[in-house]
Amino acid sequence: MKYVHSNPMPIALCFLFTLALQSGFALAQTKMSAEEEAIYRNMMKSTGVDPDTQMGAIKQNENARRWTDAKVIHYHIVGAYQGKPNITSDPGKGSGFADVTDRVEIDLDWKLSESKLVGTPRIQNSKSVVKNPHDSERSCLPPVLKGEYEHYDLLGIKEGLGGALELQVQTTYPVVEVVQFCTGSRKPIPSGRKTRPEELVVPSPVMFGMALPDSDNLRISPDKKSMIQKKAGWIWTFTPSVKK
Repeated sequence: MKYVHSNPMPIALCFLFTLALQSGFALAQTKMSAEEEAIYRNMMKSTGVDPDTQMGAIKQNENARRWTDAKVIHYHIVGAYQGKPNITSDPGKGSGFADVTDRVEIDLDWKLSESKLVGTPRIQNSKSVVKNPHDSERSCLPPVLKGEYEHYDLLGIKEGLGGALELQVQTTYPVVEVVQFCTGSRKPIPSGRKTRPEELVVPSPVMFGMALPDSDNLRISPDKKSMIQKKAGWIWTFTPSVKK
């Protein structure tokens, strides 16, 4: 019987390749010196492996360990809103919209290993800015606000399902006078407050070391220090740091 022999990597080279990988895993546990990195790169070259690719993997492992080894991570979270919401407490009674911007800042401590809050978050709400009130039909007379519209007041934060945060949010509506039949007389829609829960997912800083697609769901900021989510008119920026 005739055997067809493949061309396997020589035993010595296999051993060197295994040694290089093991060395890489060991060195990934601690920061390499310049001399160690040079030796490791030469070992990888001798096995036919691209040292830049392998060093990138080690660097990614180092970055991930920085976060996973931390007991607590501090997050500074900024939410910025820009949209055209309905500004009346009862949309069924009349049309009223406006260009609205709003902002909220959150500082919280987070135990990454358990996806749990540590301590009490700090919340800083900003006043909504309301411009260009208008009817759903732009040619109609605009609504008239008889008070302040507050799009987003964050009242509280607690742990939600699946490692997410549950936000308690309140919107405050003033009395709004809306026009009848586009150019007719105005009628008031009463003021009101509506409170609702909203979910906010806290992204893991381990994401910094991953190749993420260009998506509104999650992207890394140009300075590589923050993670950004876009949703329903909001841009949420998460900036984590290891709490000392």
